[in-house]
Amino acid sequence: MKISAALEKIDEHQLFMPAFQREYVWNRDNAKELIDSLIKQYPTGTMLTWETGNPPELKGPHKYDAKQGSVRILLDGQQ
Repeated sequence: MKISAALEKIDEHQLFMPAFQREYVWNRDNAKELIDSLIKQYPTGTMLTWETGNPPELKGPHKYDAKQGSVRILLDGQQ
């Protein structure tokens, strides 16, 4: 999934962080290095997602509604 697609899914309430995912620990320099790697088209890590219509508790203010259908939960790759 391209970063632009992941950001769209977040905006559309289709990609979420589960409450059990550990907190974000990167600092500004880590983020800059990632962006630099992406611009240079270096290989990067992966994101593991889970598509489900029955998600666990989510982080953030959005509450899942079954009318949304299936959503993706970020299981690994946040860091």
